[in-house]
Amino acid sequence: MKFLITVNLFFLTVICISAQNLENYNLIYSKTFLETSQKDFNKALSIADSLFSISETPTLKARSLMLSASLYKQSGEIKNAVDYALKAESIINGNDDVWLAKIDGFLASQYRSLGLLNKSLTYANKTIDVIKRINNPVIEKQLMGFVLQEKAYYEYGVANYQKSIAAIRKSQSYFDKNTQQNYDFLTANNEQLLGLNYTGLKDYDKALFYYNKALQKLNGMPDNFLKALVYNGFAQVYMGKKDLVKAKENLDLAEKISETSQYLDLKNEIYKTSKKYYLLKEDFKKLSEVTMKNDSVSERIENNSKSFINDSYNNLEKKNREVEKTAESKNSLIFIIGGLLIVMVVYFIMYRKYQKRKIDKINQVIKNLEINTKSFDPDYVTSKNENEDHIDENDPVAVTEIKDESSLMTEATEMMILKKLEKFEKSKQFIRNGISLPFLASYCNTNTKYLSYIINREKKKDFNNYINELRVLFIIEKVKNDPVYRKFKIATLAEEAGFSSQSKFSTAFKKVTDVSPSEFFRHFLQSITKDSEIMSE
Repeated sequence: MKFLITVNLFFLTVICISAQNLENYNLIYSKTFLETSQKDFNKALSIADSLFSISETPTLKARSLMLSASLYKQSGEIKNAVDYALKAESIINGNDDVWLAKIDGFLASQYRSLGLLNKSLTYANKTIDVIKRINNPVIEKQLMGFVLQEKAYYEYGVANYQKSIAAIRKSQSYFDKNTQQNYDFLTANNEQLLGLNYTGLKDYDKALFYYNKALQKLNGMPDNFLKALVYNGFAQVYMGKKDLVKAKENLDLAEKISETSQYLDLKNEIYKTSKKYYLLKEDFKKLSEVTMKNDSVSERIENNSKSFINDSYNNLEKKNREVEKTAESKNSLIFIIGGLLIVMVVYFIMYRKYQKRKIDKINQVIKNLEINTKSFDPDYVTSKNENEDHIDENDPVAVTEIKDESSLMTEATEMMILKKLEKFEKSKQFIRNGISLPFLASYCNTNTKYLSYIINREKKKDFNNYINELRVLFIIEKVKNDPVYRKFKIATLAEEAGFSSQSKFSTAFKKVTDVSPSEFFRHFLQSITKDSEIMSE
């Protein structure tokens, strides 16, 4: 599991510089980031803006901008976070290499979380180059501690737990040599990260040890996102140890902090842990509630990331056009136009191929649907006796039908469940709102464990994807065979198929067909119209 919450502390360290009432400034700065932002996000942003307006030096102005950048990162507004960091970089460049290194490190982390690895690598290398220019050994070691901490997050994200642990220990060795004002917070962050890695290694006792050390450091501070992550880590460990009582106690503490926080990545992590907990408890009502919250937060994070990437590329293209207009000569312009024509031709060819692949995929889906429809036999009668719908797993006769020692259930039970699933698919009950695994298990006269096993093995997918595919194929068949459905909007089709929203319908539809509903039905209706014209001729 990739860990999405990267704690960017490059800009939190208090550096001894001569400026306007620096002690009060540092106090306000730290309190805003650690305390105010968790309770009143808008107020924290307002304080950051006020700090910027009263700042008299490039360093303090850059620090204030980085406070805003950090707050926007917490709220999932990546574009604002990066914009503020870039503005801080332009102000500080040539004035303060220490803060320039911190800002470049922040940008490297943000671009990595967005998947822009080349951009991230560029800023990571810039950070290292700037650190080399710093003549203060104390500050240089301090910054190297941050660089190694960022590396530890990266290694954890790709499940290189041992490499991550090594990076954390080296990072902490640098922090231990420089016990700055926020030493406890930085150390707690490393202890929390060690807990994550040992949880990944399933060494739960060591994970508990480091989480307890992190909590000891944080107990003297106001509730903040890092403390919530520690409680969340405790909950994950106790779930691994099958102690659901303690898991729930710590999960409640984590949720209490996250509920008052605007930190989307924090909420996302805690919701994922809650889903695991309620799945272990088999509390499907709570699981459904948390899943909806998790989907909402994940969607906001994804939309913010996509918006930033799209805006970034649009701005890059705009700048490139401006440079070309002012810098290129006539010959260069002709060369560019020729190059653009080549690109357009290549793009056109690739686009046509892409469109053909999409059309082929749509035709294949329709063809498969026709095959499935032809093979459907409403008078299907299984050769098994109807009394097999109620299998007694304690019946010694049934037990002897187990195919091998590793089988989860008897062969008769498997046949009964498969027959029930076939009836379920013909009954169209899958379009009911709120259809759930427990409901279907009850319908099939079995339990959720057996049913999940059969669906995964026979349908090659989990329950949710199984239901979604049935719904998508159902609505395609309806549009194909019933002209009334061809007049419906996508939102109406989504509702008819049993989806709670158009967006969820679109996501499921694309997963089944590889194209969006609008593209699919547009091509489908065009093909019907074309066939009708040929028939009329």
